[in-house]
Amino acid sequence: MTECMAGWGGVVEQVGARVLGVDPGLSATGYAVVEARGRRFSVLAAGTIRTQPGTGLPERLGHIHDALVQTIATYEPQAVAVEEVFLARNAPSAMGTAEVIGIVKLLARGRELRAFPPRQVKKWICGNGSAPKEQMLAMVKALVSGDGEAMAKWSDHAGDAVAIALCAFFAGGR
Repeated sequence: MTECMAGWGGVVEQVGARVLGVDPGLSATGYAVVEARGRRFSVLAAGTIRTQPGTGLPERLGHIHDALVQTIATYEPQAVAVEEVFLARNAPSAMGTAEVIGIVKLLARGRELRAFPPRQVKKWICGNGSAPKEQMLAMVKALVSGDGEAMAKWSDHAGDAVAIALCAFFAGGR
């Protein structure tokens, strides 16, 4: 299920549209800016924002916030896509992830916002909601054009962020 928030107008269907994809996490947040070029996609930026567990929560969230603000200012995406929190056995980890999602949703103000559950991302990228990480990362790299050396250095989080951004394009007007 996708989540469409205020500002939905189908901007991800436009050639030249840019989407900021975010794989949220308190220790490691993946981000990627993907641009549509016809039926092709280019990764303009991708990386991982890391925070240290011993640092206070406000500082960690502030670091993530500031890095995403800079990315938005630099690339001016029309839409933001984020992976929904996956509630597992580790409640404190899920809470930290939820707080990062809140930052992402706030930063999406004035832009189209999409949210996707992890299994939906895997299904749209690989055709299988249970696909292993390696398969998903290989499919993501096959779907986008970009610097092969840079793609080889992506963390799992950055690769997931590219996949999440692609899902915003694949979702279209859904």
